Amino acid sequence: MTDSGLELPAVVSRDEWREARRELLEKEKELTRKRDELNAKRRRLPMVAIDEDYVFEGSDGEASLLDLFDGRRQLIVYHFMFDPEWEEGCPSCSTWADHITRSHCNHLCARGTTLALVSRAPLAKIEPFKERMGWTIPWYSSSGSDFNYDFHVTTDEAVAPVEYNFMNAAMLERKHLDYHLEGEQPGISVFLRDGDTVYHTYSTYGRGTEQVGGANYFLDLTALGRQEDWEEPKGRVIGLGAQAGSGRIRYPDEYDESEE
Repeated sequence: MTDSGLELPAVVSRDEWREARRELLEKEKELTRKRDELNAKRRRLPMVAIDEDYVFEGSDGEASLLDLFDGRRQLIVYHFMFDPEWEEGCPSCSTWADHITRSHCNHLCARGTTLALVSRAPLAKIEPFKERMGWTIPWYSSSGSDFNYDFHVTTDEAVAPVEYNFMNAAMLERKHLDYHLEGEQPGISVFLRDGDTVYHTYSTYGRGTEQVGGANYFLDLTALGRQEDWEEPKGRVIGLGAQAGSGRIRYPDEYDESEE
């Protein structure tokens, strides 16, 4: 225990550290190989043809799901939580988007892949918020369509049977995940087109959206980690952790760069 009350890593010699690091490296390499295997299995997933004629609204007017590809072969949709009744988008989703949009997605576009945000909020609310954030990423409103319900990122038993992260309402309740039973939910859906035919190839929800990277993965490299209560080892929380959904999550333009 240090003067700060934190349980910091043990202090050892450089040789002892190097040996411990080599042991961890073997585990990291094992994880890399497992991730490669998992990615290959993901690429082998079958796909489902999209028959629904979804209509979105973007900065250039009405758009179909095919239009969202912007002429490229693949489309990744981030389901940005923005309820039509809200005046601002979700702070946690804003953090996620800010990690990506600052790069202008050039590397994705160069590989025939478009990344777009889709929310249920009307475009009249989306565009001022997007301008405030300083983002250039395409962002569409799905208001008036079943898109969010069909891809299980808005849950409302009155509209469609509840399903989130491939669990129905009973399963969610058993796992004490009641907060997914109603309202806006985070998720990513991936599509592939063959000519004018669009296929759904993949969706992931909850913490599955972390796999694209962002600040959390940098924090995972540090001794204090994300500084959230659920992490091991215990005793390294210094009050700066910002778990998704917590009050510590702020909009990107609300952070003070001078903060410690």
